[in-house]
Amino acid sequence: MSTQNEQAPRPRKRKKQSRFSKTANRVITIVAVLVLLVSGAVCVKYFVELYQNKNQTEELAALVTESEENYPDEPAFVQPKYRELYNQNNDFVGWITVPNTAINHPVMQSDDNEYYLRRDFYKNYLRRGTVFMDYRNDPENLNVNTILYGHNYLDSTMFSDLEKYKDIEFYKTAPVIEFNTIYADHKWKVFAVFLTTASPELDNNYVFNYIYPFMTESSFEEFIDEVAKRSLYDTGVEVLPTDKILTLSTCTRDMDITSKQENARCVVMARLVREGEDESVDTSQATVNPNPKYPQLWYDKYGIENPYKDDEKWYPRGEG
Repeated sequence: MSTQNEQAPRPRKRKKQSRFSKTANRVITIVAVLVLLVSGAVCVKYFVELYQNKNQTEELAALVTESEENYPDEPAFVQPKYRELYNQNNDFVGWITVPNTAINHPVMQSDDNEYYLRRDFYKNYLRRGTVFMDYRNDPENLNVNTILYGHNYLDSTMFSDLEKYKDIEFYKTAPVIEFNTIYADHKWKVFAVFLTTASPELDNNYVFNYIYPFMTESSFEEFIDEVAKRSLYDTGVEVLPTDKILTLSTCTRDMDITSKQENARCVVMARLVREGEDESVDTSQATVNPNPKYPQLWYDKYGIENPYKDDEKWYPRGEG
């Protein structure tokens, strides 16, 4: 029990904060605020670009019309429904639509495969770029292999939704792609989906050249065999040496190791519906490939021995 004369305990004196501590705290606070501001700015920029991209695509799609009366003017070689787009930009060569995806885009073509990587339909800077055709391709007569490229920002812009085709069940909902040129309308039956790389150091000093347009018939047959090895599943769609194919190429993050973005690709291939052929596909014929051929990077990432490591390296033959 305390007595009357017992003194109450004195309150502890608070230690004075050193100048160094105060300065450090201020610096930390300022850095945190700057990081927050930069992160916010990046997020705002991302969503602004996303909105601009989707808004422009919708506006361009509205310019496509089936009515010949709306666009009776030259050039006569361009389908009437695409004349407005062509007259706005002569690099416009067609339109691609993939069912059950956000892929519904104009297709451009320039003198190289760089120009539309970071430009929109109107040739203004756009980080997401525009879907474009390989500069070597002939949009009027169509080569053996017509190649289209588009970015993958994992957000349903450009070719991001192509990765849905990695799932065989999704394929069954969209077995036919529509890619029309300014000259004619075309339907294409999907026959293969695979992953590959664009850098030789990622696949035992080899790059599978799936973007070659000018193959001979014999080389094309070998090519289709190589594609079949790599495909994640077999769709049952027949491909003949006389067929023409459409190759859709985009980036994939499936083979990234840690946070590094590797130079990897997701590829969807389809063949042109033949004249007089039924464009429908019996998707019940599709079966999963139990052992698709991946690039060495994929096996390295998952710690699996590559059963195809000693395969003969295939290269296309043809003129172009």
